Amino acid sequence: MIEVSRNRAPGSRRPEPGSAQGAKAPSRGRGLRRRFALLLTAALWLCAAQTGKVSAAPALVVEYPSGAVLYEDHATQPWYPASLTKLMTVYVALKAVRDHRLTLDTPLAVSTRATAMPPSKMGFRPGTLVTLNNALKMLMVKSANDIAVTIAEGVSGSVEAFADEMNEAASSLNLNQSHFVNPNGLPNPQHVSSARDLAIIAVALYSTYPDQADLFNIGALRLGGEIITNHNNLLGRYPGVDGMKTGFTCAAGFNVVASATQGGRKLIAVVLGAPNVMQRTIKAAALFDRGFAGVDRPSAPVASLQAQQNAAPPTRRFAASAARRSSNSTPKPNV
Repeated sequence: MIEVSRNRAPGSRRPEPGSAQGAKAPSRGRGLRRRFALLLTAALWLCAAQTGKVSAAPALVVEYPSGAVLYEDHATQPWYPASLTKLMTVYVALKAVRDHRLTLDTPLAVSTRATAMPPSKMGFRPGTLVTLNNALKMLMVKSANDIAVTIAEGVSGSVEAFADEMNEAASSLNLNQSHFVNPNGLPNPQHVSSARDLAIIAVALYSTYPDQADLFNIGALRLGGEIITNHNNLLGRYPGVDGMKTGFTCAAGFNVVASATQGGRKLIAVVLGAPNVMQRTIKAAALFDRGFAGVDRPSAPVASLQAQQNAAPPTRRFAASAARRSSNSTPKPNV
């Protein structure tokens, strides 16, 4: 039995094995000082950007559901998506449910291959059964690489077959810069995407599967006696943020796809290659501030953005250097 609460901390009742209880992200009631600090740092980032003191990295803001672009910077630059890949994993899994190949209650077995995945991971033993519904929650909150493989094998029979389905979905969505080789975004030079393509995936998830939008807005899970918090620290802290996913590898830097709704208007922001979590958060908040304030106005649809000529993903050397500049504690891989 799964209990999902979005107004309080995870319930005290012990869930069934392999089940997950969800809670909304921490309330903004922690005080105005956090919000003031975020706005101040956002303003400082914008000032630095205008004076050329912030190095260019892909960023994009689109309006939902139109997909109209409000702001873009290198939005078609190929980039390593890291765990943002898991948004496509969710898309393909939900498509399989829609096509009646399985249900959200279908039990999926954790394989030996899944248990061999590096962190972030749940760490279940081979043979553990997890329903697809619970697996999707763990994927979005914990960003569990082992669960991504479990979903892939449960939906398609193998990681390779699932990757083929990811690329078929990418083609149907007109993702021009994306190619997927695994369901979790672990490093592979052939595994790439772009801010443009990731925004299109986000729009497609909300448009095609609106009844599953709460997957992207879970602040924490209770699993037995353990509480697992979401890596998206915009949830519950920036007004109206209601999703979606973060990602990090040394090659990618710190990535996020975030959505926020204010006054009945929903925006989706993509930030790629930030040097640390704080800068990722500041930049996303600043982009939302601009969008909701009307500084940036809707223009052409995101699908119309043209690919850059002779563009290539960032080198591992560059991204590793950026990661070392992080002022945060040592980051977990692929979260």
